[in-house]
Amino acid sequence: MHRRDVISLLGAAGASAAIPPVQAGAAPPWPFDKVVERNRWTEIKAGGFRERVYGCVFDGDWLQAGVPLGGLGTGYMTIEGTGKLGHQSIYNDLVPPKKHFADWLTVEVGTRHVPLSAARIAYWGHHPVADLTADFGELPLGLGLRAFSPLIPGDRAASNTPVALFELELRNTSSAALKLTLHLRFPPPTPKGTIAVRGEGVVANDVQPNEARLTVDVPAGGAVRKRFAVAWYAPVWRDSSSEPHRNRYSQRFGSAAEAAAAGLQNFDAWLRRVLAWQAVIYESSLPNWLRDWLVQSLYSLTKNSVWIARARKDEWWGEDGWFTHSESHTGCPIVETMVCRMHGHFPLLFLYPELEETTLTAFRHFQISDGEIPFSFGAPTSMRDPRFHCQHPLNSGQYVQMILRQYLRTGDKRQLARFFDSVKRAVRYQYSLDDDGTGLVHDQAHVSPGEAWPANQFYDVWPWEGVSCYVAGTWMATLAAGKALAEAAGDSAFAGECAARLGKAQRTFEERLWNGKYYRLWNNAQAGTTSEVVLANQLMAEWCVKVLGLESVLPAAHVDSALDTVARLNFAATSYGLINGVAPDGAPYDTKLNPSGDHAMHIFIGENLCAAGTFLYHGRQDIGLDVARRLWEALAIKTRAPWNQRCLINGQTGLPQWGDDYYSNLAIWTLPMALERQSIGEFTRTGLVSKILAAAG
Repeated sequence: MHRRDVISLLGAAGASAAIPPVQAGAAPPWPFDKVVERNRWTEIKAGGFRERVYGCVFDGDWLQAGVPLGGLGTGYMTIEGTGKLGHQSIYNDLVPPKKHFADWLTVEVGTRHVPLSAARIAYWGHHPVADLTADFGELPLGLGLRAFSPLIPGDRAASNTPVALFELELRNTSSAALKLTLHLRFPPPTPKGTIAVRGEGVVANDVQPNEARLTVDVPAGGAVRKRFAVAWYAPVWRDSSSEPHRNRYSQRFGSAAEAAAAGLQNFDAWLRRVLAWQAVIYESSLPNWLRDWLVQSLYSLTKNSVWIARARKDEWWGEDGWFTHSESHTGCPIVETMVCRMHGHFPLLFLYPELEETTLTAFRHFQISDGEIPFSFGAPTSMRDPRFHCQHPLNSGQYVQMILRQYLRTGDKRQLARFFDSVKRAVRYQYSLDDDGTGLVHDQAHVSPGEAWPANQFYDVWPWEGVSCYVAGTWMATLAAGKALAEAAGDSAFAGECAARLGKAQRTFEERLWNGKYYRLWNNAQAGTTSEVVLANQLMAEWCVKVLGLESVLPAAHVDSALDTVARLNFAATSYGLINGVAPDGAPYDTKLNPSGDHAMHIFIGENLCAAGTFLYHGRQDIGLDVARRLWEALAIKTRAPWNQRCLINGQTGLPQWGDDYYSNLAIWTLPMALERQSIGEFTRTGLVSKILAAAG
């Protein structure tokens, strides 16, 4: 590609003007009205929304992470609160994303050149949109910016466009006309990737193809809007196993220029559709903070996804390609960690079920002869290097539950038939993890004496023994799911097999784990040892079956008592959600007596959201909603990073303890469902999801 082809050559340059005096009565700010109280929850009047919306307008220099602009499997670039471009992966710099952190917009007025980062910025993000207003101080200039990418539920093609769309409003607060030149600079092209800027009046820099300028005449006391598109194109990349892949978007676009042209052509329609699906959430009856979290949470699909094409006839995946979501490209890069997608795959399932099928097909493809489903597809970005025997007490059963979730979402009997044999094999594989023939899957910690890792379940530096409430509870939910799938597939023999094993498992679960008030953490019957630690998410079995619309697998009285205990101890032990594990009297977990990292003492966001959902499904809205609200206030306000949600936060301070940009946190999408006590089928056919898809259509 010629250098001049990288950036469009439209429009013409103009001369500079002297700075005129300030004029009163300037045009009102856009894209949102001035907010006096920043860095806290407030109501916002914003362009494109009929009603005021609830969110947080941040002082730009206070914000710790910005909105990522990009779509499904396209790569992204962030607009930081400082006004600079931050991290970017547009040229397939996935792990780690490249640190750019440079000015992209500089205003030339008269003899002065002032970068956007020198202005005082008010920043409101509602992913995939970043809205900014900027005050340039002594310059008679106000600036409004709306930047977005077309992440549109239900439209996987538009959502796979490698483009960021910009609209600038320049407001002249003086009594004389202003002649401005805007200098634009984006991440420079590489040997493997190109960039294109398109927009009326944009002029390329022949020497630096990633730079351009735009001359704007702003009348006295008036305002001018300008639009442009920034698109990128890096079709081929190699994963960490050095295997080449082709990005799915390359089958729709032949260059960055084509993607930019598509962005400009669809600018109004795509923006309308983005704001329309967001308005459904913002105008719902959900708690205000929950509306905000639902909108912001989808940023993970932009930061952590890869979508490769079927580029050769010998590739086993279908024409829709293969979509994956990393545990975290920035925090813990592993491709589709099963125990994290157990929490976090819901937005893909709800909003893009065709892509969810491609991921489940890959798990089925990698299933081995004994029926075991892999833990992941590889790491850090390898896609065909599946990992087995890691956290295997959970993986195969969670796969079974995901197949039922997909069936509830689509109702597709032919799809179910394709997966059903793998379901039976996965369930039967887990029979081999019943160490004493009493019906429960046992924990299989792979630790050496005195060490904490690998504990071999979700809390992977916290080893448990024998049978645990979490692992064995998840297994009972798997048997319930297996029975439901067998009934849907017309396999009465397998349905009976699952039912019989579930009954046996339930009896053993109660005998070994119920202590009269709650479910103990674990019981090693062979060694005669137990742990009475109170796990916040000890009722994982209940959460699993409730999202599937299945009957409880635990006695109602015991569930109520366990919820009371968690509320009294785990909830009371912190101001930021639920402490993962506490002693029977509510005291902190003693790591001196038991090998552990910090998982017991702190707060897993994804696990807390499951526990919150269990409270909601059992009519305990007070605690359930308060747990989740406290989590979001810690993530969004205290940490100042709604677009870098951590995995583990400190139980005492609420500040980040471990992990960045985490997959598990997308479990927030189950909370509206739990609040209405709906299952996946109800939620997606008549509930919030159906309304979102209709508005985005």
